[in-house]
Amino acid sequence: MTLSACGSTEDAGEGATSASPTSPASASPSEPNAGWHPAKDDGGQFFVPPDWDVEEGPTGLELQAPPQREGGARVGGGTFTSNPTLDSDDAIDSAAEVSLKFSKKAGQDKVERLPDVTLGGVRFYHVRGENDAQWVDEYGTVHNGQLVGVLWMFNRGMVDRKQIDEMINQVMSTFEPAS
Repeated sequence: MTLSACGSTEDAGEGATSASPTSPASASPSEPNAGWHPAKDDGGQFFVPPDWDVEEGPTGLELQAPPQREGGARVGGGTFTSNPTLDSDDAIDSAAEVSLKFSKKAGQDKVERLPDVTLGGVRFYHVRGENDAQWVDEYGTVHNGQLVGVLWMFNRGMVDRKQIDEMINQVMSTFEPAS
């Protein structure tokens, strides 16, 4: 699933290590997430703003923001995936290490693991990287036998890091794990 984003949002708690998801699908018009729609997979679901599209992609669900430029160019988005995996005490840390190695081999210049975050009561790792063309953030977890991840990629020429963090945080904070 790819989640693409555009525009800016309210401060979604940048730097926070915990997020409490709301239930946007049942939100009333006076609630901030009214009209949001789900992006659901075996590992759980996220809610995306009303002006985003959710499409089935080759590797998962693609969350697409509305076009930001003439001709339909988008600022970026995310791919939401979940795959069966073995659950273990160190599964999240192992997945984060694989993400770090992959990011470095993929040509990202600055790659680092940021502090873990808790979304919907589930611990996620956060790996951040960049190159001349893109900002990249990956969040992942192992929960109930599923490796759940969102790979965010944004065009550096269209948005800055603060805008990206706002877009990512507004969606990531809505995570609800599969039961």
